[in-house]
Amino acid sequence: MATTTESTLYPKITTHVKDVVKTLKHKKRDPEHPEQEITLDPIVIRGTVKLHGTHADIVVHSDNTIVFQSRNQVNLLATADNGGFAAAMGKKTDTILALRDQYMARWAQLNPGQIPNSSEPVIIAGEWIGQGIQKDVGISRLSKRFVIVSTKINGQWVRDTDYENIEAYKDQIDNISRCGVYWRTLYPEDQQKTIDNLEELTEIVAARCPFAESFGIFGEGEGLVWKLEPYFSDADLWFKTKGGRFKPTFVPAPKKLADGAEEKREAAATVAKAWCSGQRLEQGWDILEENERNKKGIGKFLRWVQDDILLEEKGYIEEHQIEATLLKYEISAIAKPWYWERCQRAEE
Repeated sequence: MATTTESTLYPKITTHVKDVVKTLKHKKRDPEHPEQEITLDPIVIRGTVKLHGTHADIVVHSDNTIVFQSRNQVNLLATADNGGFAAAMGKKTDTILALRDQYMARWAQLNPGQIPNSSEPVIIAGEWIGQGIQKDVGISRLSKRFVIVSTKINGQWVRDTDYENIEAYKDQIDNISRCGVYWRTLYPEDQQKTIDNLEELTEIVAARCPFAESFGIFGEGEGLVWKLEPYFSDADLWFKTKGGRFKPTFVPAPKKLADGAEEKREAAATVAKAWCSGQRLEQGWDILEENERNKKGIGKFLRWVQDDILLEEKGYIEEHQIEATLLKYEISAIAKPWYWERCQRAEE
C-alpha cells in the first residue's frame, strides 16, 4: 500500500464566519508587507445539507487497499466500529472500487494530461446515517446508508458539483447533492450581512431536512456546510451553519480581557457553560463504542469534548485569551457529571 505523508482524517469545520474571513486574509497577506490592510470583495459560496449522522470516510489506495475511518480514528474494524459503518462497507469492496474508478475517470476528464500521484489515496468522505445512528431527525428514519459529502483526489479536495452524480444508490451509497445545492454570497467586509442572509435558509433546512425529504420522509434537519467557490479545495475556509435545536451558542465578546487568576477562571467557566451544550455532549457520547459507554470510556469522552470545543472555538479562545488549561478543567467539571448520569440512564 502506498503511503501519504498527510493525515487522511477529515478536517474540523468552524461555525464562525469571522474565523473564515480572518484565515483568508491571512492567506492573502503579503509576507513582505504584513502591515498592509487586506480588503476582500464579496465571494460566491456553495452550500450542501449538513446531515446529523456520524462522520465516516472510505480511503482507497492505488493498490486497491480500502481503509475505513471515523472523524478521529483511522483503520476502523468491524470489532471497533463506528455505528456499524466498517462492517457494512466491508461487504461492498467491488462497489467501492467501482466508485473510485468513476471518480478517477471524471478527474482525468477534468485534468487532461495530468498524471495522479499514486501515493495519494482517493478519500471519499461522508456521513453514516439512518436508523440507530442518531435520533429525532428526519434521516434517522432512513435505512442505514453512507452519504458522500466531499472527495479528495490527488491530494486535493475536488469541486463537489463536478462529481455530484457519482454514487451507488442500489448499495445505499448516496451523494449529498441529490437534495440540491445552495448558492449564496459571503460578504467579508460585512460579516453580519452574511450571517443574516444565511440564517433564514439554515432555519428552513433545520425545520425540514431536504435530504430526508428526497426519500419522501419529513422531519428535522441540522443545517448547511459552506465552501467558498473560488477556494473550494481549501478546507481551512469551509464553515457550517446550524439551525433549530442544533443552533450553536455564540458567546458575546467580553467587555475587557480577564486579568488575574479568578477573573481568568470565571472567563473559562462562562464559555465552558455556553459551549458544553446537551447536543455537543450527546455527540461525544455517540462517538463511543457500545462497550466503552461505562467508567472506562470517561477519558475518551472528556478528551473528545475538550478537543471539539478547542478546535471549533479556536478563534474566540485566541482573540479573548481564554486559557486552554482552565477551559479544559471547566469543561470537565460540566461534562463529567453529565457522563455519569448518561451511563446510568443507558443501564436502565
